[in-house]
Amino acid sequence: MGSSASKKIDKKKKRRNTLIYEYCICSFALVGTILAVIDILQGLAVWQQFLEWGILIILTIDYFVRLILADNKKVFIKENIFNLIAILPFHSIFRIFRVSRLFKLLSLSIIGAFPRKFFRKINKFVNTNGLKNMIIFTVLAIFLGSFGIMYAENMSLGDSLWWAFVTATTVGYGDLSPETSLGRLIAAVLMIFGIGLIGSITSTITSYFLKLDNKSYKEENIELIKKKLDDISNLSDHDIDEICKVLKSLNK
Repeated sequence: MGSSASKKIDKKKKRRNTLIYEYCICSFALVGTILAVIDILQGLAVWQQFLEWGILIILTIDYFVRLILADNKKVFIKENIFNLIAILPFHSIFRIFRVSRLFKLLSLSIIGAFPRKFFRKINKFVNTNGLKNMIIFTVLAIFLGSFGIMYAENMSLGDSLWWAFVTATTVGYGDLSPETSLGRLIAAVLMIFGIGLIGSITSTITSYFLKLDNKSYKEENIELIKKKLDDISNLSDHDIDEICKVLKSLNK
């Protein structure tokens, strides 16, 4: 019993340390992504460049430490190819050699530094309750609506995109509004899509966290069953029947 308790404590510590590590890497990758966007839009200040290089060094050390500790190097490289791309300072090299600013788009490779688990969680969230399809349809409606309103109201492309986005999100600043019948019809369709998207996001958040709660509930029951099985010699027939019932319910 003592060994099982110590193993459980070790697992909790390992899980906590892994979580802290992933949060740190995600934070570095997020800051790096923001710096990459700033670099593309207006260039970086000196302190921002130092911060960028500091993050790059940390991510490089992280990658090669995990590579050294990996049992299968080839599989690790294949599964973490985006992490490798993220630590290559393409944009800084091109900046040194004064190549076209278009190459600064490679700065966004820093996105690849996010842990794969982070992307899996996002993918799982987006696929809950068909949210992905709703997002695709809403984005498509925004672009089609922006072109439609540009034609109907003689707006510029920038204004029409801004108007379509504000309308679809149901914010409605009122700085731009349609005056023609066609423009109002387009606005009504966009509002419907926007309301549907907000409803989908709300239901997805609820369903996603309920699933997480159910998962933790299952894990707690499995841990209790493991504890009872450690002392299986003292279990009665009734206890064994109860364990079987719990396992069947968890399987369902």
